[in-house]
Amino acid sequence: MRALILNSDIVQAKLRQCFLSLLFFLLFFSTLNIVSAQESRNERPKLGLVLSGGGAKGFAHIGAIRVFEEAGLNFDYIGGTSMGSIIGGLYALNYHPDTMAKIMGQQNWNTLMADKIPRRFIPIEEKSNADRFVATFPIKQRKLQMRQGLYNGQMIESLLAYYTSQSYQYNSFKDFPVPFICIGTDLEDGSSVLLDKGVFHKALRASMSIPSYFTPVQFNDRLLVDGGVVNNYPVKDVKAMGADVIIGVDVQTGLHHPEQLNSMVKIIDQVTAFYRMEANKLGIEQTDIYIKPELGNFDVMSFEDYDSIISLGEIAARKMLPRLKRLADSLDQLGPGLERHLIGRPLDSVFVSSIQYRGLDKVSLNFLEGALQIKAREWLKLKDLSMGIMQAYGSGFFETVSYHFLPDIEGVVLIVEVVEAGSGILGAGVHYDSDYKVALLLNGSFKNVFIRGSKLFVDLNLGENPRVSGFYLIDRGKKPGFGLRLTSFGLDFNQYDKNNVVDVFSTNQNKIELFTQLSRKNTLQFRTGLEFEYIKLISNLDPTSSNNYNSFLTLFVNWIADTYDRSSFPTRGIQFNLKGKFIVPVAQNWEEDFFSNAWMFQMRFAQNSPLSKRSTFRSIINAGFTIKDNLPPPQHWFILGGQSYSNYYDGFIPFTGLRFIEESGLYNLVGSFAWQYNIHRRFYLTLKWDLGFISDDIEDMMRNPNLISGFGITAGYDSFIGPVELSLMGSNQNNGMLSFLNIGYWF
Repeated sequence: MRALILNSDIVQAKLRQCFLSLLFFLLFFSTLNIVSAQESRNERPKLGLVLSGGGAKGFAHIGAIRVFEEAGLNFDYIGGTSMGSIIGGLYALNYHPDTMAKIMGQQNWNTLMADKIPRRFIPIEEKSNADRFVATFPIKQRKLQMRQGLYNGQMIESLLAYYTSQSYQYNSFKDFPVPFICIGTDLEDGSSVLLDKGVFHKALRASMSIPSYFTPVQFNDRLLVDGGVVNNYPVKDVKAMGADVIIGVDVQTGLHHPEQLNSMVKIIDQVTAFYRMEANKLGIEQTDIYIKPELGNFDVMSFEDYDSIISLGEIAARKMLPRLKRLADSLDQLGPGLERHLIGRPLDSVFVSSIQYRGLDKVSLNFLEGALQIKAREWLKLKDLSMGIMQAYGSGFFETVSYHFLPDIEGVVLIVEVVEAGSGILGAGVHYDSDYKVALLLNGSFKNVFIRGSKLFVDLNLGENPRVSGFYLIDRGKKPGFGLRLTSFGLDFNQYDKNNVVDVFSTNQNKIELFTQLSRKNTLQFRTGLEFEYIKLISNLDPTSSNNYNSFLTLFVNWIADTYDRSSFPTRGIQFNLKGKFIVPVAQNWEEDFFSNAWMFQMRFAQNSPLSKRSTFRSIINAGFTIKDNLPPPQHWFILGGQSYSNYYDGFIPFTGLRFIEESGLYNLVGSFAWQYNIHRRFYLTLKWDLGFISDDIEDMMRNPNLISGFGITAGYDSFIGPVELSLMGSNQNNGMLSFLNIGYWF
């Protein structure tokens, strides 16, 4: 019995011990939960930044970020759309707002947005083609097609690739110094697409792909356009990342009034705005600190006003500065934010362990490698790579050329992706000037015709002085190439005696040119070959004087250099043209007796010297002579007069104050000097002074020189169809003032 009592006491003691232990654990875990809840209440809330799209108005984000930095805010997440994605993406990669402002100020936004490649990257034989067309249409599979957008966005993408080059080191955008997302729109179903991984600069390019303005972007197996179509203020997406507090900068204008819909871009913006209005409303409601800069005087294409727009963004954010500082202080009391040093910059160089080329079909790998000038197993400077990409794109064989890096144990794998150009392009241009009158240009440009690396250009110039030409070139890179040019045209011009017109001539000419050429770096070219001319010159005063075609054979050598920064209103660079030719009459008629074999030489040197940011001094020297006792046919004489930059004969020399083809001779020495001033944006004023000599006899020109002097003033505007210029001028050869009007690109 005693044993049973003892066992009962032991059991009760153990039960009490178990109960006390259970009570202790319950109290312990309860305390942990209370502490955890208390710590949760004191945890630092996550701060998110949202930047809307708005084209050029997105520059205001830079000014706002300056104020955020001044307030001491540390963001945990950043999201943006369109231009907001670009500014936000750079900020997430630790770019300082002052650095971003400097980058934006260094760009020529007119050329970037119009996808104009710098002339130095265009092959020398195609430089004249680069600025002739008002509209172009691709030809693919022998069919004329409409473009998916006005521009491919090559220049913008190259810029983004350079300044975001360091992003390859991260597995996703959420691994950036500040986690980042941006928004695109799926062109197939119209849905909003969250972009948080992949090639970063392509994501940015997709997010700002304005429909119809830029072509869509193939990204992560989806065809994307501007995210602003459906989700231009992605607050919901940033909150989904984990943000508790949202600061938003909204640069959207909202719907335009009917009288404001005066451009294609504004109409596109209006149409897309219909779809995003509800999303904007919800986003604004979820924004804790909402900043709306006053940007009513600017639109999505006001890129040249970047400095004013940045300032307005800063002004709007500064109004919120006290509230921003209070938020920063309260967040800091709850815990430190992300530690950041805003020293972001593009990579200087990378070690390329290997290179992969994607998209090549008709264009040879050797041609692309020759254009890029890069090798594997070497250190590569990013600026050299950017230059190589432009060199390849400028060849005209590709619609786009892009690159990105993949991490590798030894360095990086360089991926070069190309989209080859279609079989050709149809271009159209329009032009008027006081000399050649109105003309319409239709051009067909084709690549890889019969032979890889070949180029074929066909021009049909319809107007008062019609012209048809075809140019075929086999481009062999650093090796000599071969070419053929066919030209046929008609031209009417006056013959003057002082201020009087004494005759009107009509000329019809057909010409075949065969040549070989060697080009270097798109700026130098040496060409030699022969020309066969079949020409008829008719006097309207005496039509019976010459009604037969006459034939001439010309052997020539030609050395050309061209480093002009642009063909219209150039500000820097030189042009040099030195040509020697031997002309032989081959007709069996009186022309053979009248004209003899003739040696002729001519030189033209032009230079643009910038005096300041707005003014340029332009000088041109023309000189030419004929070997004594030789008499070449009239189409090879040196001709002074007119203001035409593009002439049917290489002996034509524009001269201020003289009428078209007013003075002619076998010897000339002419200097032209001009001061060009950029008054405002695309408006220019140019003062001109030309002087020189021209004569049939060199000895007479030396003994009794007759100095011709002309002066003038030109008001010009750099329009989307080319230069629009009105000149007033005079000279010591004519009484009164002359006028000259030019509208459109020269061709």
